[in-house]
This record gives sequence, structure tokens and C-alpha cells, in this order.
Amino acid sequence: CAAEALGNLGNSSETLVSTLLAQLQDDDYFVRWRAAYGLGNLGNSSETVVSALIPRLQDDNYFVRGQAARGLGKLGNSSETVVSALLARLQDDQSNVRGQVARALGNLGNSSETVVNALLAKLQDDHSYVRGKAALALGKLGNSSETVVNALLAKLQDDHSYVRPGAAIALGILGNSSEAVVNALLATLKDKDSEVRRRAAKALGRLGKTSNHVVPTVIEWIEQHQDSDYVGSGIDALWYLVVGEE
Repeated sequence: CAAEALGNLGNSSETLVSTLLAQLQDDDYFVRWRAAYGLGNLGNSSETVVSALIPRLQDDNYFVRGQAARGLGKLGNSSETVVSALLARLQDDQSNVRGQVARALGNLGNSSETVVNALLAKLQDDHSYVRGKAALALGKLGNSSETVVNALLAKLQDDHSYVRPGAAIALGILGNSSEAVVNALLATLKDKDSEVRRRAAKALGRLGKTSNHVVPTVIEWIEQHQDSDYVGSGIDALWYLVVGEE
């Protein structure tokens, strides 16, 4: 599609932006969706572009609403107008939109109490996609309060394997290396899902960069699980602690 291709070029010339802005009003939802996608990728965060994307959060088509949210998150304008418009769509009836909104709020970096509380509420969403995006967003916002950390710890036990990695990643980013967090991540090294185990190992590796007690704790865990099928996850964690992710 031309709109997508133009957006991927990263050329934010006035002519190109004007073309995509006009396509946001097209009768065909697919054209509007692609235009929103393109504008998000261009990186032109002018008031004109942002003001054109905000109404698309109310589009009749949920694909367009989700893409508008994604675009606003990528453009980085965290004004009260943008944040308020996104917060309203956290109640969208489509999980795809709610998830994209949560992701956008995390990218924008507004860690106000209102935003954090709204994302905490979405950790209880009925849909795993939304819960996972909310967990990642909370990690990006950097609020490591006891309330946030405890909520993320609970999501390490989520029924869905899409949510648990997001919680592990967020806990690693937030940098709280308390005994409760480290022990919960160690327990997650025995998760039935390999991606969850990998993310928990990486989170432990990240926490160990700022806390001296993580390495000996992981070594002790490995020694205790030498005959376990999951000992490899502990070794992965130790690798990330000593070598890093590269």
C-alpha cells in the first residue's frame, strides 16, 4: 500500500505528510489505517499531525483506532490532550485497541498517578494481550512503587503465557532487587513456557547489574536444581549476570 510504503520511508516532507493526513479522512477504513500507520512511522510530531490522529481514536473501525494509538505513542507528544485521549480509549470494547493504547502510554513516559493507576487496572483486563501490554508499559514508566511491583509480581502467575514475560521484563527494568522480586523471578525460571523462563533469566541478569546479592542467589539456585529439567534457565540467568545480553 502506498501509505504504508511512504511512511516507512521516514520522509516527513510537507507534501508527504499532507497526503497521509488527507487519507486519514478516506471512506475506506483500510486507507485510513495505512495512513495512521504511515504517520506514526514518519516521526513528524507537529501539532497538525497529532491533532489529526487524535480524532482517529474515535474511528468507527477498531483497526484504525488501534493504529492511531500506536502512532501517537511513537510520535512522543505526551501533552495532556494526547494522554487524556488515550486514557479514554483504555475502555475501548476491542482488546486490540486497549492493548495499543497501553503500549502508547508506556512509550510516552507520562508516569502520573492517573496513568499508572489506569495501567494497573488494565493488568486485570479480560484479554491477555491487554494485560501483557499494560505490564510492559508499567515497566517503561519507571514507577517502582510497592503497589506497582506487587501488581507485576502477581502477573508472573498469570494464566496466559503472553502476560508472564511482560511482567518479568517490567520487573527487570524497574530495578527493584528485593528478596521478594528475586525469589519470584527465580521461581519463574521453572515456568512451563520457555519464553517466560528466558525473560525471567534476563530480568535477573539486569537486576544483578545494580545489586551484589543477585549473583550468589542465582548460583545457590543452580546448585539446588542441578538435577532439574530447568537448571538451564538458572545457567542462562548467570550468563546474563556475568556476560550481559550481547
